[in-house]
Amino acid sequence: MKPEEKVEIMLWDWLKTKSVSIKEVYFNRTNKINAPVFTTTGINKKPDLLIDFDRGFGSEIIAVEVKCCTRSKDVHDSGKILGYYENYIDKSTKYFIDEKEIFINHFVVATENSIKGFLFKDEFGFKNNLDEKDNPDNEFKRTNARYKLIPEIEGIRTADFQRRLWSEWRSYKKRLKLEKQKLPSIGIIISDIKSKEQKPFLFTMIYVDWLDKKKSWRQRFLEL
Repeated sequence: MKPEEKVEIMLWDWLKTKSVSIKEVYFNRTNKINAPVFTTTGINKKPDLLIDFDRGFGSEIIAVEVKCCTRSKDVHDSGKILGYYENYIDKSTKYFIDEKEIFINHFVVATENSIKGFLFKDEFGFKNNLDEKDNPDNEFKRTNARYKLIPEIEGIRTADFQRRLWSEWRSYKKRLKLEKQKLPSIGIIISDIKSKEQKPFLFTMIYVDWLDKKKSWRQRFLEL
């Protein structure tokens, strides 16, 4: 079994056993555990897993690009999730479950270390988003961490990877003049480092249009 296949099964087991909102996890091909499969039409470049979850607001779908964290290069290569995102937005790729076309709400990256709360094998340290020393001039980040909109503790390399991913994604939206439209979010799946329960969380940049405020893209750290 290839390393990435092993990671997929590890994540499948984690997502199915640690979450109360995940209804099903689909693979992009026939697999050794006989998990259900999703299909695509059009450009046949697709993520490894789809997650169907419902937090009480209706079913949502997450597309997951899975990487083995042993080599940092492989984790960085997961940035191709942006290509899947673009193909989905311009309708070059369509997704189906049981021959029914589905809407993708989130595109994310995950590795086996997502279970521990970060992506890379070697994070080279962690930062506390509530700490004045880690964020001496960033009250906004401290406020977000205080209200659990972002993780309190992040791996340094994972945080840098995610912010770079968001930066490239913003450039894509700006180029196509999509900044003010509701589109799928983009982010990662990790656990909360502070918690021993290792429940999966979706850490993403999502279009918030349900508050009595100006519609905008905002960070969210959502338990699955």
